[in-house]
Amino acid sequence: MAVKDRKTKEAMEAVEAAGTAKEEKTENNTTEQEKAENGADNEATGTKEAEMETEATEEKEEVVKLAYIGPTLPAGRLKCNKIFIGTETEIKEELKDVLEKHPLVEKMLVPASRMGEKKDKAKTAGNILHKYYTDLASSIAGNAAKEG
Repeated sequence: MAVKDRKTKEAMEAVEAAGTAKEEKTENNTTEQEKAENGADNEATGTKEAEMETEATEEKEEVVKLAYIGPTLPAGRLKCNKIFIGTETEIKEELKDVLEKHPLVEKMLVPASRMGEKKDKAKTAGNILHKYYTDLASSIAGNAAKEG
């Protein structure tokens, strides 16, 4: 009997939680409606708030997973298939010194979810990723010859 009572209690708690969530949703909808109705009254403050929200949204970049599909760079600077997680700005900042020396590295950063597809394209002649790959490999080889 104790198991049945516990399951019944859990079910009742789940129903209560769902009801609470539904009430919160309703409150949020009402607030949005009130904002729309009162928008004309609060135009000056609403404009400032909208500007602040826009700035905050612009500052909050989306976190992405990018994979580097180009050739491995000398001195262990960047290895093929390396995955980067963060905002694009953070990733570019991390690769700042590499990008200064090899700007094509940026073109070889692809979404990790499409890494396989993009690597195949990089191996196929007549494709822009293939051109970037070969140009980058040539650049690396040229720099190695100059330095060595």
